[in-house]
Amino acid sequence: MNKVLLATAAFALVSAVTPSYAQEAAANGQLIGSWKVLNLKATIGDKVTYPLGEQVAGSVTITPTRFWLLFVDATRKAPAAPTLTDAEAIAMMKTQVAWTGKYTTAEQTTEGIKLTAHVDAASSQAIYDTDRVYFIRVNGNKMMVKSPGVIVPMTGQTSVVEFELVKSD
Repeated sequence: MNKVLLATAAFALVSAVTPSYAQEAAANGQLIGSWKVLNLKATIGDKVTYPLGEQVAGSVTITPTRFWLLFVDATRKAPAAPTLTDAEAIAMMKTQVAWTGKYTTAEQTTEGIKLTAHVDAASSQAIYDTDRVYFIRVNGNKMMVKSPGVIVPMTGQTSVVEFELVKSD
């Protein structure tokens, strides 16, 4: 009798958990691909800034296990020569952000799919070995990404960061 009761309880537990795994897999499938950035803004309190200017270029690529991000100020000047001067190198560093890391997703929330990425390589050591938490909403070929508070490498400030993307593949 105890074995039957235990087996029934185990089956009920597995059945109850299985839909959430299926829902999570479906949600993750929406994220996979390459996405072109349309805009990027950071907010502290009621102050909105554009850390890479109002014309940003770049992309996010999401694989089943890894998140890749590269954003640049689309209006930045090209260097005078292939070898950057110190001033040009500083300007280039301050007008871009790039990082990658493995990620996990959690269940869908009212704010979107929760994605936590652990940065294991970055253009700025300020964000290396940190976790970046995002809430992502996908609507057709558009993706809205919002973070409740991450370090913005260009400013060093912790801000609410939002960016909008469009599917590019």
